[in-house]
Amino acid sequence: MADVVSSSLLRLVFDKLGAQVTKEFGLVMGVEKELNELETTLAAIRDVLADAEARQAQERALAGWLRRLKDAAFDADDVLDEVAAAEALRRTSRRNGSGTKAVLGKLSSLPNSIMFQSRIARKVKKIRERLDEIADERSKFHLREGVVHDCKIENSARAETGSFVVESEVYGREEDKEMIVEFLLAMSSEVDPGVIGIVGLGGLGKTTLAQLVYSDRRVCGHFEKMIWVCVSDDFDSRRLIRSIVESVTGAKFDLASMESMQRSLMERLEGKRFLLVLDDVWNENSEKWDRLRTLLTVGGRGSKVVVTTRSVRVASLMGTVEPHILRSLSEDDCWLLFERRAFGLDAGEKTENLVTIAKGIVKKAGGVPLAAKALGSLMRFKRRESEWLAIRDNDIWNLPDEENEILPALRLSYNHLPSHLKQCFAYCSIFAKDTPIYINKLVQLWIAEGFVRSLDRRAELTDIGLRYVDELLSRSLFESHERGSDGVVFSIKMHDLVHDLAQSVAGEECSIVDPSGTKRDIASTTRYSSFLCENEPISSVLEVLNKANKLRTLYLVAPDSRKVDLTKCPKKKEDDYNKILEILQIIFSNMKLLRSLHLAHYPMKELPVSVKNLRHLRYLNLSFTSLKNLPPSIGLLQNLQILNLARCQSLQALPESVGDLFNLYILDLSGCSSLLSLPSSIGRLRCLQNLDLSISGIQKLPESVSCLSDLRSLGLRHCYFVRELPENMENMASLVHLDIYACYELTCMPSGIGQLSCLRTLPIFVAGGRSKCSLGELNRLNLEGRLDIRKLENVKNAEEAKEANLIGKLNLQSLHLSWDLNAYKKTIVECASNNDDEEGMHKIMEAFLTHFKPFLAQEWDADCELAEKILQGLQPHQNLTVLEIEGYLGKTFPRWLSELTLPNLVELTLNTCVRCETLPEFNQLHHLKILVLNNLLAINRLPALGQLPSLKVLKLSVLPGVKCLGSDFYGGDGAFFTLEELELSCMPELEEWFGVAGPEFFPHLSNLTIMLCPKLRALPSDFPLVKELSMCCDDKLLLSAFESGAFLNLEKLDIQNCTSLLKSSLPQVLIERFRSNPGLLHSMSASGQCYNGDSLVDLVAESLNDVQNRSELDGEIQYHFVQ
Repeated sequence: MADVVSSSLLRLVFDKLGAQVTKEFGLVMGVEKELNELETTLAAIRDVLADAEARQAQERALAGWLRRLKDAAFDADDVLDEVAAAEALRRTSRRNGSGTKAVLGKLSSLPNSIMFQSRIARKVKKIRERLDEIADERSKFHLREGVVHDCKIENSARAETGSFVVESEVYGREEDKEMIVEFLLAMSSEVDPGVIGIVGLGGLGKTTLAQLVYSDRRVCGHFEKMIWVCVSDDFDSRRLIRSIVESVTGAKFDLASMESMQRSLMERLEGKRFLLVLDDVWNENSEKWDRLRTLLTVGGRGSKVVVTTRSVRVASLMGTVEPHILRSLSEDDCWLLFERRAFGLDAGEKTENLVTIAKGIVKKAGGVPLAAKALGSLMRFKRRESEWLAIRDNDIWNLPDEENEILPALRLSYNHLPSHLKQCFAYCSIFAKDTPIYINKLVQLWIAEGFVRSLDRRAELTDIGLRYVDELLSRSLFESHERGSDGVVFSIKMHDLVHDLAQSVAGEECSIVDPSGTKRDIASTTRYSSFLCENEPISSVLEVLNKANKLRTLYLVAPDSRKVDLTKCPKKKEDDYNKILEILQIIFSNMKLLRSLHLAHYPMKELPVSVKNLRHLRYLNLSFTSLKNLPPSIGLLQNLQILNLARCQSLQALPESVGDLFNLYILDLSGCSSLLSLPSSIGRLRCLQNLDLSISGIQKLPESVSCLSDLRSLGLRHCYFVRELPENMENMASLVHLDIYACYELTCMPSGIGQLSCLRTLPIFVAGGRSKCSLGELNRLNLEGRLDIRKLENVKNAEEAKEANLIGKLNLQSLHLSWDLNAYKKTIVECASNNDDEEGMHKIMEAFLTHFKPFLAQEWDADCELAEKILQGLQPHQNLTVLEIEGYLGKTFPRWLSELTLPNLVELTLNTCVRCETLPEFNQLHHLKILVLNNLLAINRLPALGQLPSLKVLKLSVLPGVKCLGSDFYGGDGAFFTLEELELSCMPELEEWFGVAGPEFFPHLSNLTIMLCPKLRALPSDFPLVKELSMCCDDKLLLSAFESGAFLNLEKLDIQNCTSLLKSSLPQVLIERFRSNPGLLHSMSASGQCYNGDSLVDLVAESLNDVQNRSELDGEIQYHFVQ
């Protein structure tokens, strides 16, 4: 990792030498001269560093020089950190006067201590002398100043590719080939030439796939001109144009001027349908590609370009369609490649033992064809089992250089990385193979180690780190592993071979230590390490840790056994607590250079006071532990940037000294359910940018939180007990995200919140209340994502609604507008919780109508008119995709809901609009996919919902005025062309659902729910495509549907409140269905008794009177319940 760390680390040391705190320290301590000389020496080394790093691979002595430089730079960084931390302690003690000062008074490491001054001066002098010696050796290596090396110099010997391929030697790419060929033969491309990128890891077979496609007979017959160009590093227009012309003409092209070359190219391609393959492209400069692409537009219709690259970014920049992401080969296909190389045609050499070992070797290829072939070739002339076992049991990166074709191919991707990404990538080798790496955690570790930096103080380091992750993803060095519901990747993995590459470039700098496995020790030069200590003796753990006094990252990996409930085995629990305490003591006393310490999931009840020794610590992860509190000495960790206490459910309080962590950047207290309050000192954390209290027990934030002027994200999601926010939040000028989603008890907003010009996330806005915060506070806020405006009954005039300026919020995606009718709903919920049979359901309906009917009285007319004006004034921007209106008291909806003002709306919910008499026609909502109409008491007619062209989900619930679903509902001869899910529930007066026939009605309906429609006697169709059916209705409706042959493709049936159906054995029509499909029935319930699992099997089997069929039913039904 010498080439990774040297330049980046030197830049970090330079920044610290130039910092004001260091300059002041030099003056006060009398070491100003030493520090200046140190800076001069480093400057001299920096000037030749690029030359040294570029040449180290070929010159071992130079690599050793870089290692010594790196060690000295690490030591210099440690000393400068010590200076900064001590100066910070001194300032803290002056500011606080007591508390922390009392602790500091016992220390001899303050800047005003004679011992400290002397010790630091000696260290600075010693480091300067070491660096002077290193600098003096520059001439021995003839290092040149200011030399900038391009990575292509090192890679220039890479073999040039051609279009020839032996198809019989290619396995597992048939489907990929057909997809590319289909694109090439298509004549419907909107842009000529059409361009597709083939993207994948080095060695995955991108060039081979392009060769297969290029050689396909259909492709050869389709194109008039076929051109293959190996691009590699040098995307030079002159060279590429010459190569294309020479490929077309088959002759050497010697014209010198660019103009003549361009004219020649255009003449030869004009009007001709051509295929151009640009193999191995690295260029990310759009201007270079545009210059070439412009010349290619003269080709005939249907011309195509295929680009092979390791970068999604390159493929997206050049492509006119989505890139084709090449996946790993199956293990079987890898075996065929390996077998052909390792054994050839000599089947006699394949002994049973060798084949077994070989299968293990093939796993190491990880689906990469190059690796499978290289490993096969490596084994070709090895026939001793010991030789095969040695390869199987060794990491790829440990293979001898002369026998290793794999890593050099992968190393090209690494060589093309900028220096800041090289160190980030190599650092990832501390994570075990095939384990997910959570992106937020990874970025925080990078930040703590100084890998993520910015000259702009206002730049959020987390955002920069996330861009680093995206860059490594786009270059195929990371793979997406898990995505959230929003589609955003939150964890990644590294392919095993990429992990080998990371280990190779990191060397001893990074390690994974497993005392109970094969990696039992740690090198003295190791700086970053993950560590798994499970059941081995404490002495062996401490022995390894004692050697690790230079570690900067210690990532203790909790085994799965740590995550079980230890309360059920108290002795093991106590043993684990004691073991962890011993380990912590050795860490805190011996590893004083740690920057990052990860202790998540380890069973600890307390943190030793000696944590104060970790003065360099930037990252401390104590999440998912049993900590009840933190020691006051935590405040002495002056360099701490990230403190993660997420899911510490026993944590009851933070000490006041937490306010002394003035460099703290991220504080994660999410899921700390026992934490009810924060210390007022939290307001002193002026560097804090991210404070997460989501799902915690917080009841009220201290007013001092409003002093956090640099805070960018305040997470209060699901904080159910928070009733109000700090009053002076307008002082939090940097706040971007105020996540108060699901803070249901919030009664008002702080006045002045509209002054937060940076605010982008505000899921909830409560109108009025104690603070009398008006909707006008929203006027200047450029909000994104979701906005839920509550308590609209507190708005007293329509002008206030217009002042919210929702129509100007073009980045708002989801909007929920609600008037509060919760007092009425509460009675309904209580009634529902006590009644689950059919009679009880009808009682619920009666209670609902009883409690909401008062809103229909004339006394509410004034509120009705005001509500209509308010909703009219709350017209959103046309970019809105999700809209919910709840508790609205108007009789009609505003014009903007029926006109072409919301063309992008995808989901619409109208809920508890009890006075509404007419619905919009919705015919302008061409992209609407989900429509929910719920609790609309005064509606007696539905518009032509069947003509909505994109509708997939329709839910109609509590519409007591609707009696018929007929032609008005369908709106034409065909209807609901895209509908997949339909729910009709709580429609007590629905009598007729007119029949439909033919494929034009409900052609894609797969899920049908009918609940509490007591007057409905027949279904309109046999619904042949429905796969899931849920019914809570009169038994006759269900039986008539089955008797008529409906639901022939049903896979899941859920019947509720089937009281009479279960009074005797099951009807014959159901028995026949169950006999033909035993897994059909999901559940049946009646009068509070639910049949499922074994009880349902017994019921059906009894009706079948067929013991033999019971086991079949049992397996099928149990399978469905497990699913």
